[in-house]
Amino acid sequence: MGQYIRNFFDRYKKIIVWGTGNFYTVYKDLLDECFTYFVDNNAEKWGTILDHKIIFSPEHLRKEKMDETLVIVCNHYVEEVLAQVRRYGNFDIIDIITVCLVKQKEKELTVSKSLEASHCIAVCGGIHAMWQMNGSRKFIDGQLEQLHQSGFQTLEIIPLLYFQAGMREPVFWAISANGIYQGLFRSDSLVKFYPKIKGMIIHSLYYNWNTIETLLESFTVETRVLYYIHDYACLCTHRFLYKDKKLCIDAEGKMVCNTCSADEERRRLLHFYQALFEKYKVLMIAPSADAKARVEPFYKHIEIAELPHLDFEQETCVKQVNSRIRIAYIGVCSWSKGWEQFAMLVDRFRCKYEFYCLGDCPDDLKIKNVWYVPVALKESEHVPRMTEALLQYGIDIAYIGSVWPETYSFTYYEVYEAGCFVLTNAQSGNVYKQVTVNRNGFAFSSNTEMMEWLEKGMVRRDIQSINKKIKNVENSKAFLKYFDKV
Repeated sequence: MGQYIRNFFDRYKKIIVWGTGNFYTVYKDLLDECFTYFVDNNAEKWGTILDHKIIFSPEHLRKEKMDETLVIVCNHYVEEVLAQVRRYGNFDIIDIITVCLVKQKEKELTVSKSLEASHCIAVCGGIHAMWQMNGSRKFIDGQLEQLHQSGFQTLEIIPLLYFQAGMREPVFWAISANGIYQGLFRSDSLVKFYPKIKGMIIHSLYYNWNTIETLLESFTVETRVLYYIHDYACLCTHRFLYKDKKLCIDAEGKMVCNTCSADEERRRLLHFYQALFEKYKVLMIAPSADAKARVEPFYKHIEIAELPHLDFEQETCVKQVNSRIRIAYIGVCSWSKGWEQFAMLVDRFRCKYEFYCLGDCPDDLKIKNVWYVPVALKESEHVPRMTEALLQYGIDIAYIGSVWPETYSFTYYEVYEAGCFVLTNAQSGNVYKQVTVNRNGFAFSSNTEMMEWLEKGMVRRDIQSINKKIKNVENSKAFLKYFDKV
């Protein structure tokens, strides 16, 4: 276990792990059996033993001394668990992925020279966006590279998911300078080194939205503050606009919040952002027209600019189709990305089509009659990137079935670059809009409609109708103009 994390843990007389599912299985080696017991919401597990530790109901937390106890969250739904833990007391809380990523970063610790304030851009984001490999990280890495190529220096700020005494604001920030990890700092100590900076970019602080206020109050920004809309955390605590597998928008895309238990908190969050963005003249950046149209009604007095993540060129192509058509699910397998609907397609058409999954799929979600292909987000000698994998496996149809309105979707543009036909639905946000505009696929109003199309004999003809794809895809540099002038 790394020294930073060991120092955290040594402060407590008792450590409790919240969660006994897949997250614990993946990350349990980080804990060195240093914890006392588990708590879990699954009543069927209460009183049972896992790895020589007993599993209790969350109610058991009421018996613990709050100032001596740390709760480690081993659960995908961090925000929901944080709220639940706080109902039982003002415990210190840390997320297991934070433990994992900080331990990895400790190996890279290098002290570099101070940055020049007149050339310094602070890039702030949540630990899941800045350090985990995903679409957000891919974009942010590209943006950092462009800033460096343009002569700017970058101060990367990540608020840790480590909260003391039940506070909503994190205690420590992980800091890198020009991509070189510097260690953990308290917010007040960091600002002493960099009271004034050239500009600021904020990405995906959905678990730490209170931190935005601290950032804006602490630094004097010479040019602009850009807030990137990666999801809808600026509209609701349910940032993908669904709760319990139910969408927060109707068929026309309008918010339906009147009956939601989170409506009051949503209003408070909206007021918080609106007041803060207006005070500090924050420029909101929408990566697509669809995302801008969803946010604009709530931020009528805040400037919103539409800046697509990528620049590219179009070219004509002739689409070749396999004798047995190949359909691939694209991206991480999850309900929100349409994995359940894809499983229905496989079950019905397994004898007619070949099915693939290009992306990460946990073992417990895998289904039969599907070829699973690992895909790399970065250059790798052994694992192809998405566009390469689509071409290598000769995929004819790419299924991007997001059930929430995507703000952007990197996978759509990777599929477009490979010249594949896209299957999506009317709820997929920017994916739906782009498929409609570029005419490189179909967007269905229901799963039944999609199945009827796959059943008919026109599928091959429709795939062959694709005559365009994109090339020379690179990150857009349009955002740099906001830091050119004082």
